[in-house]
Amino acid sequence: MSNELMPLYYAIVKHFVGGSQDCAQGVVAALKPQYGDYKLLTLKDVEEALATAKENGLLDESNCDLDDNGELRIWYQVTEFGEDMIDRYIGKYSNPA
Repeated sequence: MSNELMPLYYAIVKHFVGGSQDCAQGVVAALKPQYGDYKLLTLKDVEEALATAKENGLLDESNCDLDDNGELRIWYQVTEFGEDMIDRYIGKYSNPA
């Protein structure tokens, strides 16, 4: 685990900056190259982080569908409030290239 990486939760919510929509599976896949050795980069934990971000007004549900296994998949996108809060409070954090 590298101390140079921003906290995982920050990376999860920053993933949505710019208006992109994604689901928990997509977030895990996108963050796996840098956070693959993190124990909390699991589908269950990312789903929980996304639900928490939604309850805090940072994200909103944008769509839902079923994955290849017939499991419900919820898609999220950042809210205007979320974009402002992310920029204001965690915008200074970034991961090394």
